[in-house]
Amino acid sequence: MIDYRQRITAALRELASVQGFSRVTVDDLATRTGISKRTIYRYFRSKEEIIVAVMEDLMHGIEKDTRIAVEASEHSVDKITGAIGVVLRNIGPIQPLALHDVQKHYPQLWERVEQFRAEKIQRIFEELLTGDGQGCFRKVNPKIFTAALLAGIRAVVNPNFIMENNLSPEETIRSLFDIFLNGIVTEEQEIKQLTGSS
Repeated sequence: MIDYRQRITAALRELASVQGFSRVTVDDLATRTGISKRTIYRYFRSKEEIIVAVMEDLMHGIEKDTRIAVEASEHSVDKITGAIGVVLRNIGPIQPLALHDVQKHYPQLWERVEQFRAEKIQRIFEELLTGDGQGCFRKVNPKIFTAALLAGIRAVVNPNFIMENNLSPEETIRSLFDIFLNGIVTEEQEIKQLTGSS
Protein backbone atom coordinates (compact mmCIF):
# COMPACT_ATOMS: atom_id res chain seq x y z
CA MET A 1 0.00 0.00 0.00
CA ILE A 2 1.34 3.42 -0.95
CA ASP A 3 2.13 5.63 2.03
CA TYR A 4 1.12 8.97 0.54
CA ARG A 5 1.70 10.83 3.77
CA GLN A 6 5.29 9.63 4.01
CA ARG A 7 5.95 10.41 0.34
CA ILE A 8 4.63 13.95 0.73
CA THR A 9 6.69 14.73 3.84
CA ALA A 10 9.80 13.17 2.30
CA ALA A 11 9.37 15.33 -0.80
CA LEU A 12 8.99 18.50 1.25
CA ARG A 13 12.07 17.68 3.30
CA GLU A 14 14.10 17.12 0.12
CA LEU A 15 12.91 20.32 -1.54
CA ALA A 16 13.29 22.39 1.63
CA SER A 17 16.86 21.18 2.06
CA VAL A 18 17.69 23.09 -1.13
CA GLN A 19 15.36 26.10 -1.15
CA GLY A 20 13.85 26.38 2.31
CA PHE A 21 10.24 25.75 3.31
CA SER A 22 8.72 29.07 2.28
CA ARG A 23 9.66 28.76 -1.40
CA VAL A 24 8.18 25.28 -1.81
CA THR A 25 4.59 25.24 -3.06
CA VAL A 26 2.00 22.48 -3.01
CA ASP A 27 2.33 22.46 -6.81
CA ASP A 28 6.03 21.66 -6.35
CA LEU A 29 5.13 18.79 -4.03
CA ALA A 30 2.59 17.46 -6.52
CA THR A 31 5.19 17.53 -9.29
CA ARG A 32 7.87 15.95 -7.12
CA THR A 33 5.69 13.12 -5.83
CA GLY A 34 3.43 12.55 -8.82
CA ILE A 35 0.50 12.97 -6.42
CA SER A 36 -2.31 15.36 -7.32
CA LYS A 37 -2.88 18.48 -5.22
CA ARG A 38 -6.34 17.19 -4.41
CA THR A 39 -4.85 13.99 -2.95
CA ILE A 40 -2.25 15.97 -1.00
CA TYR A 41 -5.02 18.01 0.59
CA ARG A 42 -6.78 14.81 1.60
CA TYR A 43 -3.84 14.05 3.89
CA PHE A 44 -2.86 17.58 4.92
CA ARG A 45 -5.11 20.61 5.22
CA SER A 46 -2.30 23.06 4.43
CA LYS A 47 1.38 23.34 3.64
CA GLU A 48 1.95 24.34 7.25
CA GLU A 49 0.60 20.96 8.36
CA ILE A 50 3.13 19.24 6.13
CA ILE A 51 5.94 21.34 7.60
CA VAL A 52 4.80 20.44 11.11
CA ALA A 53 4.77 16.76 10.13
CA VAL A 54 8.31 17.02 8.71
CA MET A 55 9.66 18.62 11.89
CA GLU A 56 7.80 16.17 14.12
CA ASP A 57 9.24 13.25 12.15
CA LEU A 58 12.69 14.79 12.50
CA MET A 59 12.36 15.19 16.27
CA HIS A 60 10.90 11.71 16.68
CA GLY A 61 13.78 10.22 14.68
CA ILE A 62 16.39 12.08 16.71
CA GLU A 63 14.79 11.03 19.99
CA LYS A 64 14.59 7.37 18.97
CA ASP A 65 18.11 7.17 17.50
CA THR A 66 19.63 9.09 20.41
CA ARG A 67 18.11 6.68 22.91
CA ILE A 68 19.50 3.74 20.94
CA ALA A 69 22.96 5.34 20.69
CA VAL A 70 23.12 6.14 24.41
CA GLU A 71 21.86 2.73 25.51
CA ALA A 72 24.26 0.93 23.15
CA SER A 73 27.34 2.52 24.74
CA GLU A 74 28.80 1.71 28.14
CA HIS A 75 31.39 4.50 28.23
CA SER A 76 30.11 7.99 29.11
CA VAL A 77 32.16 9.70 26.40
CA ASP A 78 30.86 7.24 23.79
CA LYS A 79 27.30 7.99 24.88
CA ILE A 80 27.86 11.70 24.22
CA THR A 81 29.62 11.27 20.89
CA GLY A 82 26.94 8.79 19.81
CA ALA A 83 24.16 11.24 20.64
CA ILE A 84 25.94 14.08 18.84
CA GLY A 85 26.47 11.83 15.84
CA VAL A 86 22.72 11.23 15.64
CA VAL A 87 22.02 14.96 15.64
CA LEU A 88 24.65 15.62 12.96
CA ARG A 89 23.26 12.91 10.68
CA ASN A 90 19.72 14.27 10.99
CA ILE A 91 20.42 18.00 10.93
CA GLY A 92 23.42 18.04 8.58
CA PRO A 93 21.46 17.78 5.31
CA ILE A 94 19.05 20.59 6.29
CA GLN A 95 19.95 24.00 4.93
CA PRO A 96 19.97 26.97 7.38
CA LEU A 97 17.37 28.65 5.16
CA ALA A 98 14.85 25.90 5.97
CA LEU A 99 15.40 26.34 9.70
CA HIS A 100 15.21 30.11 9.29
CA ASP A 101 11.82 29.71 7.61
CA VAL A 102 10.52 27.72 10.57
CA GLN A 103 11.86 30.28 13.04
CA LYS A 104 10.46 33.26 11.12
CA HIS A 105 7.15 32.01 9.73
CA TYR A 106 6.17 29.31 12.22
CA PRO A 107 7.25 30.61 15.65
CA GLN A 108 5.09 28.17 17.60
CA LEU A 109 6.68 25.24 15.81
CA TRP A 110 10.14 26.71 16.39
CA GLU A 111 9.36 27.00 20.08
CA ARG A 112 8.55 23.30 20.11
CA VAL A 113 11.90 22.58 18.46
CA GLU A 114 13.67 24.72 21.07
CA GLN A 115 11.84 22.99 23.91
CA PHE A 116 12.57 19.55 22.45
CA ARG A 117 16.31 20.08 22.18
CA ALA A 118 16.50 21.74 25.59
CA GLU A 119 14.76 18.82 27.29
CA LYS A 120 16.89 16.17 25.57
CA ILE A 121 20.20 17.93 26.18
CA GLN A 122 19.38 18.66 29.80
CA ARG A 123 18.36 15.07 30.49
CA ILE A 124 21.37 13.47 28.78
CA PHE A 125 24.04 15.69 30.31
CA GLU A 126 22.61 15.87 33.81
CA GLU A 127 22.35 12.07 33.90
CA LEU A 128 25.90 11.59 32.63
CA LEU A 129 27.50 14.25 34.81
CA THR A 130 25.75 13.16 38.00
CA GLY A 131 26.29 9.46 37.34
CA ASP A 132 29.89 9.61 36.15
CA GLY A 133 31.43 6.62 37.89
CA GLN A 134 34.17 6.27 35.27
CA GLY A 135 36.06 9.46 36.09
CA CYS A 136 35.62 10.81 32.58
CA PHE A 137 34.57 14.30 33.55
CA ARG A 138 35.90 17.06 35.71
CA LYS A 139 33.87 17.99 38.75
CA VAL A 140 31.39 20.54 37.47
CA ASN A 141 27.90 21.46 38.58
CA PRO A 142 25.59 19.64 36.13
CA LYS A 143 22.92 22.34 36.27
CA ILE A 144 25.40 25.13 35.56
CA PHE A 145 26.97 23.19 32.71
CA THR A 146 23.67 22.31 31.03
CA ALA A 147 22.35 25.87 31.47
CA ALA A 148 25.52 27.28 29.87
CA LEU A 149 25.41 24.72 27.06
CA LEU A 150 21.76 25.49 26.31
CA ALA A 151 22.49 29.23 26.28
CA GLY A 152 25.33 28.57 23.84
CA ILE A 153 23.10 26.47 21.63
CA ARG A 154 20.39 29.15 21.52
CA ALA A 155 22.98 31.80 20.67
CA VAL A 156 24.97 29.84 18.10
CA VAL A 157 22.92 26.93 16.76
CA ASN A 158 20.21 29.15 15.37
CA PRO A 159 19.50 30.02 11.74
CA ASN A 160 20.37 33.73 11.99
CA PHE A 161 23.83 33.15 13.46
CA ILE A 162 24.58 30.31 11.06
CA MET A 163 23.57 32.30 7.98
CA GLU A 164 25.24 35.55 9.09
CA ASN A 165 28.54 33.72 9.59
CA ASN A 166 28.30 31.55 6.48
CA LEU A 167 28.35 28.32 8.47
CA SER A 168 26.60 24.99 8.09
CA PRO A 169 24.47 23.49 10.88
CA GLU A 170 26.86 20.53 11.04
CA GLU A 171 29.97 22.71 11.40
CA THR A 172 28.29 24.86 14.04
CA ILE A 173 27.08 21.95 16.15
CA ARG A 174 30.42 20.15 15.89
CA SER A 175 32.43 23.21 16.91
CA LEU A 176 30.18 24.17 19.82
CA PHE A 177 30.19 20.70 21.35
CA ASP A 178 33.93 20.39 20.80
CA ILE A 179 34.48 23.56 22.84
CA PHE A 180 32.10 22.57 25.63
CA LEU A 181 32.98 18.91 25.93
CA ASN A 182 36.73 19.28 25.84
CA GLY A 183 36.26 21.82 28.60
CA ILE A 184 34.80 19.24 30.98
CA VAL A 185 36.53 15.96 30.23
CA THR A 186 39.87 15.10 31.80
CA GLU A 187 42.96 15.29 29.61
CA GLU A 188 43.09 11.51 29.37
CA GLN A 189 39.53 11.41 28.00
CA GLU A 190 39.79 14.32 25.56
CA ILE A 191 37.16 13.85 22.87
CA LYS A 192 39.19 13.83 19.69
CA GLN A 193 36.47 12.25 17.56
CA LEU A 194 34.58 15.52 17.17
CA THR A 195 37.46 17.33 15.50
CA GLY A 196 38.78 14.33 13.64
CA SER A 197 42.23 14.71 15.22
CA SER A 198 44.26 11.67 16.20
